Amino acid sequence: LAQMERDFDVLGAEIERLQSLSRPELIDLMQAGINMDVLFRTDEAVLADTTGDRLAQLAGTLASMGDIRIQLDGFADERGAAEYNQVLSERRVQFIRDQFVAAGVHPDRINANAHGESVAQDETVDSYALERRVSVKLFIDASPSLASN
Repeated sequence: LAQMERDFDVLGAEIERLQSLSRPELIDLMQAGINMDVLFRTDEAVLADTTGDRLAQLAGTLASMGDIRIQLDGFADERGAAEYNQVLSERRVQFIRDQFVAAGVHPDRINANAHGESVAQDETVDSYALERRVSVKLFIDASPSLASN
């Protein structure tokens, strides 16, 4: 057990060293922001297990990176009543926010907005599928107050 603990310590130190070497590149990338869309099935506000597992892994990683902020924007496709679609987009964005918070991301690091309907490019199943989403943007806030800290 003692040898295993030493091995874990060595591995942890190596990971920290590698992170410190790549940190400047990561900061440059994050200042520009990373965008991705999390897609939902029709009339659903939770994710399938495989997608949810990947989101949980990402959230766990972000929990330890306190300078990264998260912008969430929820949408529904244009089918259905506007009021219903607004509530559905709110439920979707809340679900994603809750996943990040459950993984340890502080709620103050997350800004979430629900936008309701998003107009599809055309009236095909594929176009509608792309509108049922929560857009996730990861970025480092480059405001003067953060830089001074």
